[in-house]
Amino acid sequence: MFHGLSNDFLYSAYKVEVIFSDEIGNQRSGHGTGFFVLNDGGILHFITNRHILDITYRPANDRDYSNYTLSSVLITGKAKDPETGLPSLAFAAHLRESELRLPSNSANDVACLVNPKIESENSACSRADFFIPIGLLSSEESFANELSICDFLAFPGYPEWHDAENMRPILRMGTLSSDPRYNYHYKDRVNGDCLAYEAFSFGGSSGSPVFALQKGLRPGAGIQFDGFRDVLLVGINAGHLTVSGSGAHSGISYLFKSTVIRELLV
Repeated sequence: MFHGLSNDFLYSAYKVEVIFSDEIGNQRSGHGTGFFVLNDGGILHFITNRHILDITYRPANDRDYSNYTLSSVLITGKAKDPETGLPSLAFAAHLRESELRLPSNSANDVACLVNPKIESENSACSRADFFIPIGLLSSEESFANELSICDFLAFPGYPEWHDAENMRPILRMGTLSSDPRYNYHYKDRVNGDCLAYEAFSFGGSSGSPVFALQKGLRPGAGIQFDGFRDVLLVGINAGHLTVSGSGAHSGISYLFKSTVIRELLV
C-alpha cells in the first residue's frame, strides 16, 4: 500500500492529561489525545476536543461542574534525540499562558490553545518536535472534490492499549463511511461539521488527528498521474457510536472536519 505516512506521523499525537479544580480544592481529572498545528505565521496551536479542556461541555453524568476551572494541562509523548534525530526522548510538559479558542458553532467538539508556552524540566523538550503544518489540513474544496467514501483513514493516539512503558502512541485505521461533501448527523448526539468513519476508537482516542492516506502513486518530476492525492489531515476524532441497549461499540466513529480547525488558527 502506498499510504504516504512516515513513522514520524505517529508522534504527531500527544497524550493529554487535564485537572479541573473548584474553589474549595476538589479536583476532577481526564485524559485524551491532542496534536500541534503550525500555521503560516509560524505559530503553534494545540488542538484537542472541547470535552477534554471544558468540563462543562457535554458531561458524561448529570453533575453540575460550573464551579470547576481548568488548572493543569500536561502533555506527554516523544521528542527527538538531538544526536540521532529519532523520537526517543520522553516529552513531558505543561502548557501555560495560552488563549483557549473555541469554534463559532458550539456543536463542533474542538478546542485550540493558541501559542501555548511549553514548560518542561528537560530543556531538550521545551518545544514540540512533531507537529502538522497547516498545508496538510483538508480544505472545503478537498472535501468536495478529492475525498470519497471508502478512503482509508488513520488516527494515532493514546487509547488504553498504547505503549505506556515507552510513552508511545499507537495507530488505528478505518474507512470513510459518510459522504465527505456533506456533514454527518446522528440523533442529538452528533451534530456540527462531522464525518462518520468505520473504525474502533475508544476512550483515550478522543482528540486524535485523523489522516486520509495517500491515494495513487506519487508522480515524479515532469510526470503526472490521474487520481493522485497526497496525505491530508481530514479532522479530529471525537468519539464512537454505541449499539442501543447493549452499549457495545457499533464500529462507527466520528470526526470533526479539519475546516473547523482552520477556523481556530490565528
